[in-house]
Amino acid sequence: MASCSSFSLSSCLIILISLQLPTEGLGKVGKRNLVMLGTKAELHCPLSMWMVPESVEVKWLRTPEFQISQAVHVYRNGQDLYGEQMPQYKGRTALVKDSQEDNFILEIYNVRLEDQGEYYCQIQAGSLSKNASVKMDVAALGLDPYIHMENYEAGQIQLVCRSLGWFPKPQVQWRDTHGEILPSETQYLDKEGLFQMEASVTLRDGSSGNMTCSIWNSALGQEKRTTLFIRAFPSLYVTPSAVGLAVILPILGLFIALGIYIIWRQRRSREKLLYQQVVEIENLLEDHGKEKGRLHKGLKKHRAELKLKRIAADAGEMQFLMSLSHLLWVSPAILWSLPEKLTTSCLYPLAGWRRARLHPVDVTLDPDTAHPKLLLSEDLRSVRLGEKRQDVPDNPKRFNFVVSVLGSPTFTSGCHYWEVCVGNKTKWILGVCSESVSRKGKITATPSNGHWLLRQSRMNEYEALTSPQTYFRLKESPRRVGIFLDYEGGFVSFYNATNKSHIYTFVHTFSGPLRPFFEPCLHDEGKNVAPLIICSGSQNSEEFIYSNLSPETSKEEKQTLVIGNGRIPTKTDQAPNLYPLQDIVSSWPSDITPALQGLRAPFF
Repeated sequence: MASCSSFSLSSCLIILISLQLPTEGLGKVGKRNLVMLGTKAELHCPLSMWMVPESVEVKWLRTPEFQISQAVHVYRNGQDLYGEQMPQYKGRTALVKDSQEDNFILEIYNVRLEDQGEYYCQIQAGSLSKNASVKMDVAALGLDPYIHMENYEAGQIQLVCRSLGWFPKPQVQWRDTHGEILPSETQYLDKEGLFQMEASVTLRDGSSGNMTCSIWNSALGQEKRTTLFIRAFPSLYVTPSAVGLAVILPILGLFIALGIYIIWRQRRSREKLLYQQVVEIENLLEDHGKEKGRLHKGLKKHRAELKLKRIAADAGEMQFLMSLSHLLWVSPAILWSLPEKLTTSCLYPLAGWRRARLHPVDVTLDPDTAHPKLLLSEDLRSVRLGEKRQDVPDNPKRFNFVVSVLGSPTFTSGCHYWEVCVGNKTKWILGVCSESVSRKGKITATPSNGHWLLRQSRMNEYEALTSPQTYFRLKESPRRVGIFLDYEGGFVSFYNATNKSHIYTFVHTFSGPLRPFFEPCLHDEGKNVAPLIICSGSQNSEEFIYSNLSPETSKEEKQTLVIGNGRIPTKTDQAPNLYPLQDIVSSWPSDITPALQGLRAPFF
């Protein structure tokens, strides 16, 4: 009665009367269960329990002694304790009480080969317990056998029967049309615990009828078979004369074909020689015509360019003289008397940039080509590097490794000029690339791969991405870069649009569509977070300078910067459009300075 202190009186009486449990280790009962592989197994605990209280403990183990590592299922105080079961049984077991037979059933789902063996059922109520063992066997019925012909030689044929997915090891037999067993060779392969069979049989001359391959699973008592009908085949016998004829005829035919080929080859050589002579004459005439046309085209092009240069030079010279006369308060006639070296040295450094400015083009960014980390403005004229990748559709046009974006439109001919505001950025890449460049993975940017790009690697250090790369420095870092493409002329030029100076020129013979290229580069520890901005063709230098001045810049400094860019205030605060005076004076050679002696500039 002391052992029943934790239970009610009625529960103790039920346990003592109905269980009548013997001591631990007694009352073992063996029972065998055969389960198909992959199905559900039900193991009945052969221990009768009448009106078992909720506080009873039921354990299913793989060893007679209880160990947490060997527990298949544990039930205690009305709850299943899944934390104590073996890892291979996680989520595959359930404990069901059979009210008809008054015992517990262990259900194991998706039975595996390693599940077969002894299982121990242990029931404990208070200090009383008893256990019993149950054995489970696993069997698998494999696939239907498959028969095919392996070899066919003179006088015999070999058939092979294959099947897999059997357990335990089955028996394989070949039988002829009369049901007699044929001698065969069988090989067994163990694949993930299941058996795979391959049985071969050799048939002699005249064998015909149904050939049956049967596989028997003794554990399940089931058989699978496949029958193949064989038609009688005659024996093959070749006489020596037939062998000799079969060898001589091909050799004779080979000699005849060789003679015909030699005759055809000689005639073909004579015809080819005559044809080459005719083609050579036609090529000479065609090359002469092409060279004549190319010379005429080049002459026409150079004349047009020379005309544009002369117009730009004359206009620039006149504007320069008017500006200088206005600044120095002298007559333009006096400036015409200055040495010729003064005007040419001041004007010609600007000729290339001013020619490029005659071909402006409106460029925007193409969002379908932008790397997922790039952020584009709504007007598609500004791009900067974001902190994380955006959720954008992946398409063949989009860069997925190089943080770049292409511009629109596409160029296939003509001259085109656009400007990009780089401001105080420390790193950027600009230029032109071929429409057909690779957009996926790492890219080597060289002219041979369709890239004509200029890069600022760090402050005042620049690289032309040639092969090998061309490194150089600039006296003044550009805040606005101009790019000029002459498709037929075959060059891409870069200009410092801030001081109208030339930076670098690529020379190449272009073929295929070309597109503008933009890469804002990494943040460089917070010093390179500013965007690349495509400048509008209508925005002049003064607007660009004012838009980039800091709020702390004094009024006198702004006035000085404006004067340095060619805007000279007068009493009416109106002035003609003049050349940047700082750029002109800095380009004067030292040997013409005495020519300006005696000229006095007024005080502003």
